[in-house]
This record gives sequence, structure tokens and C-alpha cells, in this order.
Amino acid sequence: MAERRCKEIFAALSAYLDGELGVKDCRTLERHLQGCEPCLAYLDSLKTTIQVCRGYRVTKIPHPSARVTTALRKTLRK
Repeated sequence: MAERRCKEIFAALSAYLDGELGVKDCRTLERHLQGCEPCLAYLDSLKTTIQVCRGYRVTKIPHPSARVTTALRKTLRK
């Protein structure tokens, strides 16, 4: 039974972090988190992932060299 409840909590954590859960659901989730180390660990992992993604900066990928372009074209013609 606890494993099933944890799966429900895992599924709701993103909505929880985004502030999309109702008050009753938030309270239920928070009560569960108080006594469940695996769910707390998952929540911490999710928070860390979100922080890393927000801090990610896309770098411009350089154009391939003439040698690479020629090799790609040759391969695509096959």
C-alpha cells in the first residue's frame, strides 16, 4: 500500500513544485513527505534537476568543418 501511495506522490510532485495542487492535495502530500524518506529524496532530486535545467545555457554549436561536411554528404549519398 505504501509503495502505491509513493507512486501517487511521485506523480504529483511536479505539480506541487509548480504550485498547481489544491490546498487539500498539498496538505496530504506534505503529511506524506514528513514520514517518507524515499519521497523526500525524490523531491530533493527533482528540485536539483529543476535548478540545473534553469541554469543551463545553450552554447552556439560551431559549423562543421569542410572535411566533416564532405564526409556527411558522401555518407548520405550512399
